[in-house]
Amino acid sequence: MLQQAFAGFAADPQADEVAGAILVARLLEPGLDARVLADDLETIAAGCGAVAPWIYLDAIGFRGNTDSYEAVDNSHLARVLATRQGLPITLGVILIYVARKAARQAVGVNFPGHFLVLVDGQLVDPFVMEVTSAAACLGRLPATSRNQPATVLFAPATPQVVVLRMLNNLKAGFAGRGVWHQALDVVAAQLALLPDQPGLHLESGDLWLRLGSVTSARAAFERAAALASQSGDATLAPLARLAGQRLESLRGAGDVLH
Repeated sequence: MLQQAFAGFAADPQADEVAGAILVARLLEPGLDARVLADDLETIAAGCGAVAPWIYLDAIGFRGNTDSYEAVDNSHLARVLATRQGLPITLGVILIYVARKAARQAVGVNFPGHFLVLVDGQLVDPFVMEVTSAAACLGRLPATSRNQPATVLFAPATPQVVVLRMLNNLKAGFAGRGVWHQALDVVAAQLALLPDQPGLHLESGDLWLRLGSVTSARAAFERAAALASQSGDATLAPLARLAGQRLESLRGAGDVLH
């Protein structure tokens, strides 16, 4: 099962960004041949040579999809390789791969709202395949967010964090279109990565309600309430109350088939 693959990815210290992006793509295309995708990546990387990888990728047409930014295909690695357009994080995964194949140091940067890549100490915006600066990135943030420490705003993104962000994009895309069963599949994948995250269980319950399954929603809300209450984290108290309110609203309710 794909959920087991996500759980295995979360536990694998050798997991990398491409392996995670392939798992995300398999949510969209279960029959995806990962070997073909890996060959395509290898072919692209082989052409980089001594050129800076972001300059190379820009020259061969990789850039952000400004016309259909919220399309779910922007999170599908194989389709981004084919169209050469995508979201910052999908393009960032490609940039990281090409850079490492060129014997450069590359790591994702978990910047709020816009994924970045650090290549040999240079901050690169993969959406435009150009070097940027911390000041330019901070200038795009709301003033209240700029007060966070740079170690938080520009924290390295582990492969697991990369996958969670990619899944967040997919989830938003499906929810925005009202495709609740696929949004639920994405949350299930996130829960395979973070099974004890109460907020994800709360989201799962809300999606089950959208699909008419009160029984499954109730179980998800109960799990969210228990995890939040038992965590000892005071910041989760509002979430525990919210889960409790959801449970109270379901008292006596039964499933509705859709």
